[in-house]
Amino acid sequence: MDDITLKVYASDMEQVEKECVANTVTIPFGIVRKFMKLFNVDTLNDTTEILKIVMNSWDEVLEILQRIFPEIQENEWDRVDIKELVSVLFQLMKKMAKELLAIPTDSKN
Repeated sequence: MDDITLKVYASDMEQVEKECVANTVTIPFGIVRKFMKLFNVDTLNDTTEILKIVMNSWDEVLEILQRIFPEIQENEWDRVDIKELVSVLFQLMKKMAKELLAIPTDSKN
């Protein structure tokens, strides 16, 4: 899977100040659990639903995002494009779901 990147813009929201790659090499179970609690993947049908969750649970979402994008400082989140953020969240959820489904199950136990 391609790297998941998020852009931080300058105050004019036109110039890209930096691009940050998500730290998804190892996503701890706590992050997956928090994501699944906030975003019910079974009923998540479109980006409007993601946006609604982000707007209503920003502090919880930010806590998770800061672990995945440690290069982004707290004051820089104000300069992230909301459409790009929603797209990144959707990509992260798909990646987490894919990784969970790839966990082998041993029916012998």
